Amino acid sequence: MTSNGDEARKDVTIRGVDAFLYNKAAEIAKKTGKTMGEVVNEALRLFIDITEGLRAGMQPISEGLKEAGRRVDYTLSSISPTVISDVEELEVSKEDLEQFGRRVIFQNVRRLVFQDDIDAETFERYVALIRECEEVRPPKGVSKLLVLSRCRKVGRLVPPDGEK
Repeated sequence: MTSNGDEARKDVTIRGVDAFLYNKAAEIAKKTGKTMGEVVNEALRLFIDITEGLRAGMQPISEGLKEAGRRVDYTLSSISPTVISDVEELEVSKEDLEQFGRRVIFQNVRRLVFQDDIDAETFERYVALIRECEEVRPPKGVSKLLVLSRCRKVGRLVPPDGEK
């Protein structure tokens, strides 16, 4: 039996859910714009694919794992950040981020400059991490603390033009 969007939905209470797993799933749901119901449904589909494969023998295991892998790959590819790395100097605009349409990890960029047209909402939505960059210049209207919360092993934060 397969599930589709037209079938009835059911409200359930589940006891004994690991708090860490639930909170991590809720975080992923929020980042991807999904509801917890959608996330739980996807997890249950993956669980069923795998366990039904185990019951019916090796061939179905393989097929179940392949299907689960396709679903995981699809989900991960839609939420996992893309790494942009090993660049001497890079200037990024709001349009660059929006056209790319995915979260980005900037890594090993000697000088990373965010144009001032990037607002806090755009920065939060698209910049996943800034790692191992010598110099980062944040956009003018974005809090330095927000920028620093995304930084790991950054040499220095350079004030936007006109700020000290």
